[in-house]
Amino acid sequence: MIYTERLASGATLLLEPVDRTDTLSIGFWFLHGSRDESAGQRGYSHLLEHMLFKGTARRSALSIAQEIDRVGGIINAFTEKEITCLYTIIPREHLRLAFDILTDMTVGSLLDQGELEKEKEVIVNEIRSVDDSPEEKGHDRYLREMWGEHPLARKITGEVEEVQGAMRDHLVRFSREWLVPANTVIAVAGNFDAREARDLASAVFAAPAGNGRSQRTVPQWQRKASFVADRFNQVQIYAGTCYPIDHEISHYYTSLVFSTAFGESMSCRLFQKLREELALCYTVYSFRTFFSDTGMWTIYANTTPGQTPRFLAALDNELTRLLKEPLTPAEIEDAKSHLVGSMILSREDMETRMKRLVRQYLMMDRILSFEESVAALRAVTSEAIQQHALHCLRGDAFSLLAYGSRGMARLRGFDFSFADGVPRRKIRGVPRRAGQA
Repeated sequence: MIYTERLASGATLLLEPVDRTDTLSIGFWFLHGSRDESAGQRGYSHLLEHMLFKGTARRSALSIAQEIDRVGGIINAFTEKEITCLYTIIPREHLRLAFDILTDMTVGSLLDQGELEKEKEVIVNEIRSVDDSPEEKGHDRYLREMWGEHPLARKITGEVEEVQGAMRDHLVRFSREWLVPANTVIAVAGNFDAREARDLASAVFAAPAGNGRSQRTVPQWQRKASFVADRFNQVQIYAGTCYPIDHEISHYYTSLVFSTAFGESMSCRLFQKLREELALCYTVYSFRTFFSDTGMWTIYANTTPGQTPRFLAALDNELTRLLKEPLTPAEIEDAKSHLVGSMILSREDMETRMKRLVRQYLMMDRILSFEESVAALRAVTSEAIQQHALHCLRGDAFSLLAYGSRGMARLRGFDFSFADGVPRRKIRGVPRRAGQA
């Protein structure tokens, strides 16, 4: 049984008691992220996430770590473009301890000036480590190429100079604006007493405060093909589209089955053709990203500079085949079976269950039971899959970034031709299709 309640403080409570486990996971989710920062606050959501661990009036940073470590638990946090989350995984008998620590960190953090200066250096190192990762740096560049200056295209961490310039009084005001009950979802999954969890969640905030979620502007996708050189040895390929979000359950599961069947498993078309048969890459897969007002479907791969022209031509061919030869009933059923199996495995992980509660609540304004989710998966039709494929593979909205290796300029004649059949100028090393000029 899953419980959903708006508490008197204004916070939302999501509970999923599970009696066949000895663990539980608790998450405090704050509905803000890098997208919601003003010009003078860039990187503040991520910086605040770090600072919540740096001491309260009741606990030092070491005490927070020791109290969780002492009982064998895990405490962690993450920041996304629309969410900041503080969570723990802990043995079930320590529900009160977990709530006490998470509450203390949320409402009692000191945001100490000395700790702030030290943590800035930690985050600068984090930013520079991302700059050393071609995959992560390529993804950041992909978003900037396609969304320009929209807030969704910003780095979650902020830039080095923005982090170094962060001021404590500004961070304090930022925390008072966003760490409020109206902007908070508390989720618990595992073996616990629901009445006790509700009492503990009700006591997190002293009184109602805050105005809830921020107002957001929908990004405008720029359809383009970009070729960007950098110092890396391999080429990172990002290709895909963006579309208005549909919060209907059927849309979510249709997109899930479609992407799984085409690109999210080892037996899918994308992996089998481009890696296993043609050996054109090491990594290739598709993935979905959902925000509050827009969705993305993206194909990612990395390959060598010498193989990039052949890889792009082969990817174009596979996308053309997806339109001409839709996913078969057997491929769709295999994807459904794969997803049901994954759901069964994830049921054993309380962290996954806790996160699922919030993701579904934010996406669909409701939470499906395991049985309802399986039924929604089974209800996805071949016709719905094909319509979704046509929606994703629109020539006026499908974009490409090839990033990371020197010599990208020689690829600039390439563009996808799968959607409209218009021949594109040949680039060196790319075989022409039959009938292509």
